[in-house]
Amino acid sequence: MTRHWTEQAAKRLCIGTGVLILLCAAVIIGRLAAYKSLWRPPDLGPWAYVVLWIILAIGLLFGMDRGIPREGKWSYRLYWLRRALLAAVFATIAVTVYVG
Repeated sequence: MTRHWTEQAAKRLCIGTGVLILLCAAVIIGRLAAYKSLWRPPDLGPWAYVVLWIILAIGLLFGMDRGIPREGKWSYRLYWLRRALLAAVFATIAVTVYVG
C-alpha cells in the first residue's frame, strides 16, 4: 500500500518541523543562559541527553531528505523549513558540544 504525497501531509510536516526548530532554539537558549550564569536549567538526568541526541539525529536525517517534492504551497514551505531545521540542528550541536 503506497501513500501519495498530499499538501495536507506537507502541512503536518511543516508543523512538526516548526516544533523541532523551536525545540532546538529552546536548547540553545537554555545552554547559553546556563553558560552565562543567567539561569540554571533543571537537571533531567542522563536520559534527557539521549533523547536530545536522538531527536537531533532524526531532525538531521529529515532535513537532508531529498525525496520530498516541491510542487505545492506547503511543500515549498516545507523545503525552506527543512533548511532552517538543518541550521538549527547544527547550531544546537555546536552549542551543546562547545558550551556544554
